[in-house]
Amino acid sequence: MVRRIMIFAVISAASFLYAEEEEVREGLLLKQIKVPVSDNNVYLQVGGYVDAYYAYHTAAKKDFRPAWAGGEAKTGRIFESGSEQFNLGLIQTKFQIGNNDWQVVADLVHGPNAEQTNFNNVKLVAVDLNNDGNLDYEEKFSTTSTVIKQAYISANVLPNARLTVGQFGTHIGYEVVETYQNANYMLSYLFGYGPFYHTGAKLDYDIGGKVGLMAGIVNGWDSYVDNNREKTAIGQISFPVLSPITLILNYAGGDEGNGIQHIGDIVFQYDITTALKVGLNLVAGQLDSRSANERQNWGGAAFYLSFAASDNLTFSYRGEYYDDLKGVRGLGPVKVQAHTLTTTVSLYDGHFLIRPEVKYDLADRDFYGVGSETKKDNISGLIAFIGVY
Repeated sequence: MVRRIMIFAVISAASFLYAEEEEVREGLLLKQIKVPVSDNNVYLQVGGYVDAYYAYHTAAKKDFRPAWAGGEAKTGRIFESGSEQFNLGLIQTKFQIGNNDWQVVADLVHGPNAEQTNFNNVKLVAVDLNNDGNLDYEEKFSTTSTVIKQAYISANVLPNARLTVGQFGTHIGYEVVETYQNANYMLSYLFGYGPFYHTGAKLDYDIGGKVGLMAGIVNGWDSYVDNNREKTAIGQISFPVLSPITLILNYAGGDEGNGIQHIGDIVFQYDITTALKVGLNLVAGQLDSRSANERQNWGGAAFYLSFAASDNLTFSYRGEYYDDLKGVRGLGPVKVQAHTLTTTVSLYDGHFLIRPEVKYDLADRDFYGVGSETKKDNISGLIAFIGVY
């Protein structure tokens, strides 16, 4: 009898929630369910996506494995590296509950790209690696370290001012980790080798007239555990230049353990028409390296052009230049120019995307591949399938 009552209660609750469900269009969050809390207009929003792709790299051998999978070949790719095989990308599920005054967000990711996104979310475990009685520290992923893309609470604390505390995506760059929100599937060098997320607190202030300010203090780049006691400052200013043009200035800087590190970028967005859009991202970074005892710089530029031929068909181009001759960001001492062409076919009201894409990379030295087969250029071709829910 008790079991029947419990089943009836669950079915009734589910019926009530789905009766209140309505479609919304706000970034990732596609479904909105009203929570039965009286007079507070509290909503639960759920969304996410799954992507898979087949890729081919001319600089890769058939047995190619990216560095993070135990291989040595280089393609310059952050995520989409496996060649001549089907690959899973990112599986994301995002939950948000709240209203216009406050939100609680749990943004969870799984799959191979989750480990790359949260590559620095590790904990050090003391183990006797050499079996000599001395403890060494080995990096081990905790069970939750690569799952949390974002986890934060946010609330209006003053008129037009919102406080956010927790782990949240970076404001740096033109692109985002969620590939379906970008015009191109493969990430640019500028975004891929910049920060992905921060852990700390920030305050967003809406001045009015589409002008916004953001300032915050975070642990650093891409880590929920700070590697020192110093903190990193972040900031953003966004404002319209003309009605269809938006300019965004971003900054992050502080002690990252290996030295004082700064990064600043400019994002320029211009919607020429509803079908034709252009964008520009200029990035400059600097590290006062303690180990090398010198100032090291990196940076570059990326140009974006997107044309919507119809509601279901979009053509996109990205041209980019990346300069990191000191190898500050881990790719290696190299200058690269790259060109990416993407076609996006959108089906079922944007829930199913098909993206054929080709990318040409040209370095200033033999860089792509491995061993004696290393060469200056690489062509990457892939077709990606993305399901958005």
